[in-house]
Amino acid sequence: MDKKSAEKHEPKQKLRVGSLINLIIGLVVILITAYIAHKHQLTGFQAQVFHDINNEKLPSGFTTIAKWVTEGLGAGYPIAACILIALLFKKFKLAWRFFFVTGGAGLVSDFILKPLVKEQRPIVLLHGLNLHARVFESDLGYPSGHATEATAMALIVWFLLPARWRWLPILWIVVVCWSRLYLGVHTPIDVIGGFGVGLAAVSFLRLLPNSIAKPLRLDINDKHPAD
Repeated sequence: MDKKSAEKHEPKQKLRVGSLINLIIGLVVILITAYIAHKHQLTGFQAQVFHDINNEKLPSGFTTIAKWVTEGLGAGYPIAACILIALLFKKFKLAWRFFFVTGGAGLVSDFILKPLVKEQRPIVLLHGLNLHARVFESDLGYPSGHATEATAMALIVWFLLPARWRWLPILWIVVVCWSRLYLGVHTPIDVIGGFGVGLAAVSFLRLLPNSIAKPLRLDINDKHPAD
C-alpha cells in the first residue's frame, strides 16, 4: 500500500478502533451494572446519588419538565421523529439506521436484560421510604429503556454533527438520565446500564463488516455518515 492509500485508510481505521473501544466500554458497563442491579439493593453511594436528585427540596414544578424530557427525548416519539425527519430529507439509510439501532437496543433492554436481572423499581427497593415518586411505573427497572433509547439516538446524531455541536447529544443523554432519577422511577445503575446498552448498540453497528452491513443497508459512508 502506497503512502496516499495509507493516508486515505487511516481515518477509517481510527474510527473502527474507536468504535471497538466504545463497544468494549459499553459491554463492561452492562456487565458491571447488571451485577450490581442483580443484588436488588439501593444503598451506599448509589442511594446517595439517587436521593440527591430525587428529593423534596427540588421544586415540584420540575415534574412536568421531567415528564416532557422523558417522553420527548427518550421514548417512541423522538424515535419516530428521527426516522421521519431522515425520510423527509430522503436519507433512507439513516432512517433505517435509527430504526435498526433503537429497535435492537430496545429488544436487548426489554427482552434480555430486564428478565435476566429482574431488578424492581426504586419504590420497591426502598419500600416506599424516603422516595419522592412523581410518577408510578410497575415493570422492571434495569436497564432504563428511556436512557437506552436516548443514548442510541443521541450517539447516531453525534456522528452527524460538526465537532462544535457535539455537546448537544451529550446533553440529550444527561437530561434524560436526570429526569428518570428525578421522577423516582430508576436508580443510578439503571440509567448507567441503559447508557451502556445504547453505546454498545451504536458501536456494534459501526463495526459490522461490509459483507453484512451492505445487504442490510447499514453500511456507513464515513465522509457522509447521513447517507
